[in-house]
Amino acid sequence: MAGDELADDEKRVLSEEANAGFGTPVMDLAAAAVIALIAIFLAVESLRLPEPGGVIFTAPGLLPFLTAASLLVMAALLGLSALQRRQVLPPAQNRFDIPADALRSLTLGGIVALYVLALQFVPFETSFNVGRVHFVLGAFEPVSVVFLTALLRTYWGAPLWKCLSIIVLWIAFLSIVFRLLFQIPLP
Repeated sequence: MAGDELADDEKRVLSEEANAGFGTPVMDLAAAAVIALIAIFLAVESLRLPEPGGVIFTAPGLLPFLTAASLLVMAALLGLSALQRRQVLPPAQNRFDIPADALRSLTLGGIVALYVLALQFVPFETSFNVGRVHFVLGAFEPVSVVFLTALLRTYWGAPLWKCLSIIVLWIAFLSIVFRLLFQIPLP
């Protein structure tokens, strides 16, 4: 049926991401190189972890090593795919394009880096009792509330009170679950 055929521009699949789809081969090669370097670093560091009970009984670096190895395989596949696509594309499509939302992504990366630094360099801990339950309040809770509220407000755009209440409830839940139920200290 000739009337059921769609034009080429109507056949495109739309995605949530404005930049969805393949990057240019040069961008994919750059991404593969960065991912490979990170994977190699993680693999080396995981091999340097101590093995208190020997390799047979405990190997705390096993999961990080397997994760790094899978990242390295994915980087290699991305690089091979980019090399194959680079051979068939015209030179005009073989360039390093900076995405339109690069500044937003860099801002997000900066906020996350500041969050990690704040957790590292703002260490404090206080404890208190509510009835018979002993609570510990450390740097994780207030630092997470401040940074995650800022992120949610910036990228979601909801009113500050909504962002703050969601984050406070979520951080309180995480804190109670990890500190009280699992007995795992938070950073």
